[in-house]
Amino acid sequence: MISRTPKTYGQAKRFLLYHLPALGYAGIIITVSSIPNLNAPEVKFLMFDKVAHFVEYGLFALLVFRSFSHFGPRLTGRRSLLFTVLFLSLFACLDEFYQRFIPGRNSELPDLAVDFLGLVSALVFVHM
Repeated sequence: MISRTPKTYGQAKRFLLYHLPALGYAGIIITVSSIPNLNAPEVKFLMFDKVAHFVEYGLFALLVFRSFSHFGPRLTGRRSLLFTVLFLSLFACLDEFYQRFIPGRNSELPDLAVDFLGLVSALVFVHM
């Protein structure tokens, strides 16, 4: 039988509050990236696709930074920012690369650039 101590509950609560939202959001991004022939809704807005990428990775950056910030005392604010940028840059590259193998999807460098701009903008906002 597994003993449940207050420390165990604290770790589970921290995981649910800080880490699970980032993991869930990553899962949503991968799921949407996996949809073949995804036809985004036609919105009469200039560059809606790029705005969506910017917002998507801005929100993702906030969740991942929040997660990294609660890993432990060694991850200070600056280290959390750095790890967030590195992790999400790699994630965005892999996501764009992955889409090359999904029928009807493509990989675009401008999407990757806007992803990076969105995540950096959100982190600059957090840092201020």
